[in-house]
Amino acid sequence: MSISEAIAVFNKLLKTTNNKRERRIYESFLKILKNLKNKDLSERESPVLQKELSSIHLDTSSDNSKKYYKQKLTEFKAFLKDELDFTTEKHYTEIGMAYGLMFGTFIGVVYGMGMDSNLGSSVGLSMGTSMGMLFGILYGAKKDAETKKRGKVV
Repeated sequence: MSISEAIAVFNKLLKTTNNKRERRIYESFLKILKNLKNKDLSERESPVLQKELSSIHLDTSSDNSKKYYKQKLTEFKAFLKDELDFTTEKHYTEIGMAYGLMFGTFIGVVYGMGMDSNLGSSVGLSMGTSMGMLFGILYGAKKDAETKKRGKVV
């Protein structure tokens, strides 16, 4: 299936649904596909992409289309990242924020337990969480900027 055919499938699906969550999924697919269409894909990338679009059976109808297409969107993003080295906007920022929250919370709890005051754990937790998220977002934004500079954002 070509990119243009996939865009046509999602435009058709978008017109037939009133569900906000389904619309968001279809619009995400459309945004990625339109950006891919505007990219100058190499001779290696284009057939691989068409094969992947055919293999995920976008034109198949199912009973729970929201769940089906959400899973296919996740699989397609993973394919783009692993095989073609493309990422979506703010990909690394989201990952950095999640890891910063996780590690910042851990470090804040450990730091807070070492304090003598009764408020030590809550102060350490809040500072660790906020600092962890801050550093995670900054690192992710830096990685996103590098990826955008290389032209690998869809």
